[in-house]
Amino acid sequence: MRSILCRMFAVAVFAAAPAITPLASGAAPAPVVPAKNASPMDAARKALDEVADMNYQGKSLNEVIGDLKDKSKVEVTIDPMVYQFGLDPNQPTVTVALKGVKMKDGLRQVLAPFNLKCGLTKDGLYISTEEGLTTKQLRQRVSVDCDGTAFAAAVKQLAADTGANVVIDPRLKDKANAAVTLKLEDVPLETAVRLLAEVADLGAVRMSNVLFVTTADRAEKLRPSSDGPTQPTPGNPVFPFPNGGFDRAIPLPGIIGPPVIGGGVGVPGVVLPAMPDVPQKADPAPANPAPVQAPPAGTTTPAAPPK
Repeated sequence: MRSILCRMFAVAVFAAAPAITPLASGAAPAPVVPAKNASPMDAARKALDEVADMNYQGKSLNEVIGDLKDKSKVEVTIDPMVYQFGLDPNQPTVTVALKGVKMKDGLRQVLAPFNLKCGLTKDGLYISTEEGLTTKQLRQRVSVDCDGTAFAAAVKQLAADTGANVVIDPRLKDKANAAVTLKLEDVPLETAVRLLAEVADLGAVRMSNVLFVTTADRAEKLRPSSDGPTQPTPGNPVFPFPNGGFDRAIPLPGIIGPPVIGGGVGVPGVVLPAMPDVPQKADPAPANPAPVQAPPAGTTTPAAPPK
């Protein structure tokens, strides 16, 4: 009886134990791979590739952008410079009815009547003119720390992190994998790519919004037909307050005088001192003054008016 109970207990234990699949001879156990979180740039790209209907009737550009921002969870920024061209994003000027389009394609159609473009940066989606978008993308601040890194890997990582168009000439083949050692801190993306190319004995030229990396000889041949390096956007001057703060100059239309900076609700502005007047030099007297002709005979000289 006791032996029967022991056998029944053993059967119950083995039945309750989880099934174990024997490993193949010489095979190591598969490592557990943790789920890899997508980078913000990858998440933004995925959101912009989502397909949906886009229907806006008599909406303002701000309303459309706000709706797309809520749906995609992607930060959207409009270049403040475009307001200088008369754009009013609060006017109900957007009417589109699109079926089954990617968000990025639908947004491009929305922006086309305003002659605006959109593109990804590391800060999110940026809307500006074509030139403004190119400058924004290629002048993003980056840092480089390469120590024997393959050139192609370093450049592709910069492009992936910033959303900029950096293209490596496929004809380079093994030359694209030249080891580069370079350390840069807080420089424009375009500068970083050009310097990395220089260290790898390659060349980079800008063709519109694309940085094209090729051999130094090909880059030199392309240079006459290429676009020059992007230029930084000039910033408005700022002046220090007496207390150490900074603010931008506020022009006063229709008023001639020293500019006023700062100010606001309940805060007086600060008047900049006027520039001292520079005395003007009188024109020198001619070396040979013309002779004064006497009045003709029989004429009288009019008397001077009384003071």
